[in-house]
Amino acid sequence: MGPDYSITQPKTPVGYALLEQLGHGGMGVVYKARQLGLDRLVAIKMIRSGELADPMERARFDTEARAVAKLSHPNIIQIYDFGETESGPYLALEYVPGKSLADALRDSPYPPRQAANLLSILAKAVDYAHQAGIVHRDLKPANILLARDESSQGSESSLITPTSALRPKITDFGLAKRMGSDKLTRTGDFLGTPNFTAPEQAAGKSDVGPVADVYSLGAILYQTLTGRPPFSGATPLDTLDLVRFSEPVPPSRLRLNVPRDLETIALKCLSKEPGKRYASAAALADDLDRFLQKKAIHARPVSSIEKGIKW
Repeated sequence: MGPDYSITQPKTPVGYALLEQLGHGGMGVVYKARQLGLDRLVAIKMIRSGELADPMERARFDTEARAVAKLSHPNIIQIYDFGETESGPYLALEYVPGKSLADALRDSPYPPRQAANLLSILAKAVDYAHQAGIVHRDLKPANILLARDESSQGSESSLITPTSALRPKITDFGLAKRMGSDKLTRTGDFLGTPNFTAPEQAAGKSDVGPVADVYSLGAILYQTLTGRPPFSGATPLDTLDLVRFSEPVPPSRLRLNVPRDLETIALKCLSKEPGKRYASAAALADDLDRFLQKKAIHARPVSSIEKGIKW
């Protein structure tokens, strides 16, 4: 995301100096800033519409702050501060220099083992969030930041790119919800990103649970392996229809080097029926680790009969 000069410069939170705009989305805008008291770089996130924000936007912003504050994990962005200015509420978050996974995938897909390793790391972080009662609901490559991790040079966890050690960091919990409570979503509302959203989320169901994040992890794995998301229509509505009613092209048809076991793992995540996916992000991570260790995976390929019915 590049700078958007149509966004009015907000009031600077006390104790910070805004340096440059890093990006913006539908609701938020993010600035690189310096926290003056501690002399450290941070990312300041504010509501894009500022003081004109409606109550729903403010409620979602508050939900994001509370969700991230509950989580302390090396692969999840950390929150440092939460406050309010004349321009509205702000979040001070861990600053991660470098690319997002979406930026990295513009060059080329990852080799299969590097893709599997990356998704194993992400799945374990997502499972940690689920154990804390938080469902992300907007997992996608653009929300995965790649932080340089000097400590992992030469280790298996450094196999995210061929040339450098990078630690993935999950960010943007703006659509997160606490399990068992979703006051901000009504049945029929769509929240998320069409290319990476689960079918039940695409249908506007309000009872979206952890296996929706498992679907999104599968969609990220699919793009990491093939260079493209599993579904991409001419318009967002077309994409949502594909997500709900079409089957993805098997990754090995797009990239001949995709191993059958890794393809099986990705397609299990992308099952239309939530009950046919991995029951948890931890189960997904376990199968990815089994693949990396050259052990038999638990997932089974779709049978010829099932495949015929689907197609």
